[in-house]
Amino acid sequence: MNTPITTHSPSGEPSATVLSPPPAALLFLGALCYYVALPPLNIAALALAVPICWGIVIHRQEPIKWYWVYLTAFLFWLASIWWIACPHPLTSFGLLALATYLSFYWVLFFIATRIAIHRFRIPLLVAMPVCWIGTEYLRCDLVLGGFSFCSLEHAFYRADSSEWALILIQFASIGGSLLVGGVTMFFGATFLTCLSVPGWWRKIVSTIFIFLPSMYLLLLIGLYVMFSDGSYDMPDSSGNVTLHIVALQGDRQVRLNSTPDENAATFRQYIDMARQAASEKPDLMVFPETVCPIPVLAFEGSVTPADLDLTDEQAAEWEQWFRQFVHDIDTPVIFGVSTLVFKDNPKKPSRLNSALLVQPQRGEETEQLCRYDKMHLVMFGEYVPFAEYLPDDFILRTLCPEAAPGEKPVAFPIGCAGQGSEDHKTVLASVNICFESSIAPLVRRNVVALRNQGHEPRVLINISNVGWFWFSQQIEQHLATHVFRAVENRMWYVTATNGGFSAIISPMGVIEHIGKRGAAEPVAGKIEWRTNEEHVLTFYQKYGNRYAMVFGLITLGLAACALRRKSNESAHVSKGK
Repeated sequence: MNTPITTHSPSGEPSATVLSPPPAALLFLGALCYYVALPPLNIAALALAVPICWGIVIHRQEPIKWYWVYLTAFLFWLASIWWIACPHPLTSFGLLALATYLSFYWVLFFIATRIAIHRFRIPLLVAMPVCWIGTEYLRCDLVLGGFSFCSLEHAFYRADSSEWALILIQFASIGGSLLVGGVTMFFGATFLTCLSVPGWWRKIVSTIFIFLPSMYLLLLIGLYVMFSDGSYDMPDSSGNVTLHIVALQGDRQVRLNSTPDENAATFRQYIDMARQAASEKPDLMVFPETVCPIPVLAFEGSVTPADLDLTDEQAAEWEQWFRQFVHDIDTPVIFGVSTLVFKDNPKKPSRLNSALLVQPQRGEETEQLCRYDKMHLVMFGEYVPFAEYLPDDFILRTLCPEAAPGEKPVAFPIGCAGQGSEDHKTVLASVNICFESSIAPLVRRNVVALRNQGHEPRVLINISNVGWFWFSQQIEQHLATHVFRAVENRMWYVTATNGGFSAIISPMGVIEHIGKRGAAEPVAGKIEWRTNEEHVLTFYQKYGNRYAMVFGLITLGLAACALRRKSNESAHVSKGK
């Protein structure tokens, strides 16, 4: 049955009593809209319905039954990230654990927002975006390394299908993807505020003087950001830098403890695709993550090849193979490889998940090898917490190919701007691997660190292997993270993915080229920018998520006030007894 609730005016004061569906129904409806708005269904407009449904619940004077919030969130996360259970039956426990953990953030958001509105009389159109950004900052960037899949703003990742979505995602270059989610909350909260005003003529006046001006101002900001750096509409010119890049996309599914024959078959698929695509003479070819079974051997400590019963020539055979391959196709290639680093113990090398750039020798130029090692590892995918306290034959350690983290970003030279002129410059790229694309602060820090070293990247490159997840909705969710990294840093973004989508994304977040779902094919395209254009750091690159950190502290403070108030009420009840 419908429940009467008291709503508030834009100033936060009670203004009208209206009939509302039960809060559990509104919670579920908001979560359903959230799910449908995200990929793969991706009905983006429904993302705006989420703050409306939830805002009505938050408006209620009566206390919310928090277990309904938690249960709704738990069902949402189970439906959204079920793909975590795909690699192995044991990872089902990881799915349950992660869904249990992530569901607490929705409870935190509702508690903090209700305290802001009902205790501190903060208007809904302020409280909802602030608390949402604060909560998402804790989830996506801070706690446990962050988990940013299924963020509300990902509903707008296919900006090429809608002009308003394209304008909206440009806010990511100001405050990161979190700001886009906050703006979405602001849209819904503002609309709900106008509807909450009593009297039809007052609703119209509120809409004219609150909702429409707010939307118009945000539209102007979005348009200004779109056109301010000239990357949205760049006319063709002989003075532009153009690189032809091929990102290979395979359809091989991956399982834990794959056999050598399975790994070899996967690699053959990519070798055949690479030889075929090389006929177009691209400037760069990119393989996905870990599809190359040939390990890179690195000796950085006291261990020498002789300790492994290898000669120096045998220890360098991996390098000779890569050099010969790029020589045969006459194309620079970024390979996804595993690196075995031998330091002090020849029997226990460190394994690194790496991207390796190999360039053919051309003229008097010397061959180059560049290697980036993945810095942000996936829990239970690349490392097991407290593994040093577990026996070597523990099942999680035997299933999980443990890796060591890399230490620093590396600039990959992938081309030349102004070749043949006196002021020619090497075009550099910053590489990230697999789920590193979902960690916005990591990508930002790498770009800024390279720029401070005098090696400013102009392109972001991701290599991924998501063949673990059976072509589920995970591949669209992962693609959405690439789009927002491109906008945040205003750079071309290239991703080569096995089992997912390989794509080339513009600095505006438009997916210019993309492979077909579940297909094995090279995805080719050109990236372009002006030769004389000096890259200007975006506001997000300069300041990151500092504002979101403040909002996170505010959100936690509001939640602490609620807990303290609850504790005081319990104490009064105990004294009364």
